[in-house]
Amino acid sequence: MLHQLLRQPLAVAPDRPILEADGVWLTAAELEQRTARLASGLLAAGLEEGDRLAVLVPNGIEGVLCYLAGFRLGLVVVPLDYQYQALQIGYALGHSGAVMLVVHQERVPALEEAGVLGAVPRVFVVGGPPTGSRRPFESLLGAERGLAVEAPHPDAPAVMIYTSGTTSRPKGVVLSHGALSTGVLKYLARVTLTPDDVALIATSVSRPLALRCQILPTLRTGGRVSVLRKFTVEDYVAALRRAPAKTFLTLSPAGLGQLLANPDFQACDFSRLRLCLAGGDRVPTRHLEAFERLTGVPVTEQCGSTETGPYAMSPPFGRKKLGSVGPPAHGVQVAVVDEHGGDVPTGVVGEMRVSGPSIMDGYWNDSAQTRKTLQKGWILTGDLGRFDEDGYLWFMGRRKDIIIRSGNKVAPLEVEAALSDHPAVQEACVIGVPDPTSGEVPHAYVILQPGVSILPGELRDFVAGRLAAFMVPAEVHAISELPSKGPGKVDRELLRMRAITAGLIERVPFFRAAGAALLRDLIPRLDARTIAAGTGLVHEGDTGEEMYFLTKGQVEVLQGNPPRRLQVLREGAYFGELAVLQEVPRAATIRALTEVEVYALGRTAVRQLAGLHADFDRYLRAAAAAYAPAGAPPS
Repeated sequence: MLHQLLRQPLAVAPDRPILEADGVWLTAAELEQRTARLASGLLAAGLEEGDRLAVLVPNGIEGVLCYLAGFRLGLVVVPLDYQYQALQIGYALGHSGAVMLVVHQERVPALEEAGVLGAVPRVFVVGGPPTGSRRPFESLLGAERGLAVEAPHPDAPAVMIYTSGTTSRPKGVVLSHGALSTGVLKYLARVTLTPDDVALIATSVSRPLALRCQILPTLRTGGRVSVLRKFTVEDYVAALRRAPAKTFLTLSPAGLGQLLANPDFQACDFSRLRLCLAGGDRVPTRHLEAFERLTGVPVTEQCGSTETGPYAMSPPFGRKKLGSVGPPAHGVQVAVVDEHGGDVPTGVVGEMRVSGPSIMDGYWNDSAQTRKTLQKGWILTGDLGRFDEDGYLWFMGRRKDIIIRSGNKVAPLEVEAALSDHPAVQEACVIGVPDPTSGEVPHAYVILQPGVSILPGELRDFVAGRLAAFMVPAEVHAISELPSKGPGKVDRELLRMRAITAGLIERVPFFRAAGAALLRDLIPRLDARTIAAGTGLVHEGDTGEEMYFLTKGQVEVLQGNPPRRLQVLREGAYFGELAVLQEVPRAATIRALTEVEVYALGRTAVRQLAGLHADFDRYLRAAAAAYAPAGAPPS
């Protein structure tokens, strides 16, 4: 199917625009012609079935063309993340055995300086004049030769996508023609696209979310695809305002949050919008609710990985449960198992394992990791989840240490390896810390060589020259020793707890004495937020759904109409527990006097923690009781 992806639009409306980038639209016939010409050019350049074609370009028409022509010829397309640095690109090129690289001109100088391009026999350059032996990409678009298009074998590899794992080196995930084709058809069985749909793509086309969930299914049905070079709020809003009206969006949770905070996005016309998918990480409930209020369209959450494709999805046009990623995707089997591989009962958390015709064949040239991850037809995701009584899946966290930053996966060991290359660093450990904008950001803890000092910014700059921007630590801390949980084993969990709860531990008295067990259960349930001055956090008379811990700034407690100030709360204060615990209306309004930072804890989480930890239950109830006699608790 992939080799004839444009069959339907060519048969129905060949002169209809179908693909757009940078303001340029191609009709189905024009896209087919360019695909055929590129396929002819690749053959003329000496590529044969099974050869690896590496592609390092920003989002645009060239990347889509490379996919389509590669599928037609039975090549293995190796899309490289455009944010990768030279050393990462060099590793992927060498590991994959790529025989050709299509690369954008702006990346060439750095790659040449690093000596990366010399390892690839053929290099073709997009944009700008080529240098030396590098030839222009346009030279591949010669005269079309009459090619006998034969369907590649379903088991033949179609793409090799590099993904960070728990080791320091990326792994090449191999997806066959059969896996991609079947995945598209089964995806369309749940996500019913039509030729009237217009997909807006801002995530990298080198990643599975854009490829498997938007480009392939939309083109297959004859819909239209509009591709942005990269995601920025301004460019995304501008694209939404341009005709044709967009009906199909896919966003990361971080991107969704940035858009919702933008007034221009709020003013967009969403009357034609039918579907908005979110994946890559959990979407905060407040974002789900805000998006539906704004657009009238609920966000459809899905869960998946490079190795599996989407394996769970909330019904796009059916019943959704906030916080759930929905039932297993059409044609996909998901099992939640215990440590021995046995199915766990409904409601019990276990590791999620995935099977189906759209999973990977394995990791390229890495049989050990393949055997570890793919067992008897099942992918061991390393992620935790549970099924509810309706068969909906609830994602409960990651067993691995992977950091998800704005939808991008960061392998701590890869960042640690880069830090350790600096002569001042003796040892390094990288953990993920929740961030209100990016979901998670990496924080690095380093032990410096004796007698050496260095500024954190210098280490960040050092890493920035070696890894993609999303892998650069947001903070670097020099410490005297790393906590250990055994010989040679750094206690990452303890480091992470210290980082996440730093504001709580330092400013909220209760948490200074909180035990490790409570902190472990508390941290995943906390939602860190920054609130602008003048914004109301809670309102008198409303039902209490959250309680708050104030770690920065000041808020005022107001009551009555006109409002009368009762008191001012500062760092270390907490409020909202009375309304949450006793399910009574808020007794007062609380408004930010300055920009404030709070940790929010939802009603369900409060009750869960109170049930699990007697000290937390006593703390909250004592606090709530202390407010009650006054008649004006800050809740």
